[in-house]
Amino acid sequence: MTATGDPAAGTGHRASGAPSSAAIAAGAPSSASTQSTPLEEVDRRLAALQEDLAAAGLDAALILQNADLYYYAGTVQQSFLYVPASGAATLFVRRVVERARAESPLPGVVALRSLRGLPDAIRERYGTLPKRLGLELDVLPVALFRKFESLFPEAWAGDISRAVRRRRAVKSPYEVELIRAAARITDEVCARIPQLLHEGVRENQLAGRLEAIARALGHEGFIRMRGFNQEMFYGQFVSGPNGTVPSYPDTPLAGEGLSAAVGQGVTTRAIGRGEPVVFDFVSVRRGYIADFTRIFSLGPLPTACRRAFAVALDIEQAVAAAARPGVSCRELYELALERAAASGLADGFMGSAPTQARFVGHGVGLELDELP
Repeated sequence: MTATGDPAAGTGHRASGAPSSAAIAAGAPSSASTQSTPLEEVDRRLAALQEDLAAAGLDAALILQNADLYYYAGTVQQSFLYVPASGAATLFVRRVVERARAESPLPGVVALRSLRGLPDAIRERYGTLPKRLGLELDVLPVALFRKFESLFPEAWAGDISRAVRRRRAVKSPYEVELIRAAARITDEVCARIPQLLHEGVRENQLAGRLEAIARALGHEGFIRMRGFNQEMFYGQFVSGPNGTVPSYPDTPLAGEGLSAAVGQGVTTRAIGRGEPVVFDFVSVRRGYIADFTRIFSLGPLPTACRRAFAVALDIEQAVAAAARPGVSCRELYELALERAAASGLADGFMGSAPTQARFVGHGVGLELDELP
């Protein structure tokens, strides 16, 4: 069997009750009830958000979306994180306050009986209500936004989503260590593929075995995406012609899937010799994502496939060399497209025309589609 691609890598962590950095680096599973982001990490993130609030002339922000809640409060319990432009943040928790207090490093964790009581709870704690309130308007449902309009009738709503996403794009050493821990899960899963891949095995059968291995290694089994209706299982395992089937996700690799209800991913087709077997895998550790794609084959691939792979490696190296602070993502995409066109493969770059994805990469972190 031939395996193509080179494994990458890239983990660590905090306070009382939390596993050691060595345990995280080893990928050891740990109890969710004892996990907590370090207080100094959360303090740094909140201070940066408060800088953005002050720059935008906002009195406070209200964080609701789970990935942002975890980033700023260390928990995804059903909560509203109130962050004033200056002063201490408060996590108002509807469900489950005991878990929120165990998981969050924030000292201000307050039980909230109902959403209707949020304004009174804020007034009681801060003495006033905000006149200019920042919200995550890129993900907040309109019905919930209308509810906040009725709860805070005197407040003007501003969008903080771009500021939040730009801050989250820059990873701290702590976050990089967690991404590395996630990456090691994928390295171990990929190392098992040569023993499991054989002629005639069905895509869904092999995918299930690999998913079980990942879970045993501590994969959390859940990935987040911010884009509306952009959803994906954590492992895309496609082979031969199924690897060329386009679908709705903003990705060059989709697959037919097992039904139209999913519209992507594995099928029941049997894997044959001499065809590319593509493993696009997202591993997650303590909420942080690492994303890999590897190509395997039973025996040599056809010449056309090997040439296309060589061109892809050349494009990857050229983009990596050009990616520097100040260079726009558009410039990198256009460089890649130029290289593909020069090799006569523009119509097959990032998918098949006319359904190609128009990017050369994406950010990772707590979500699969983070900036840049």
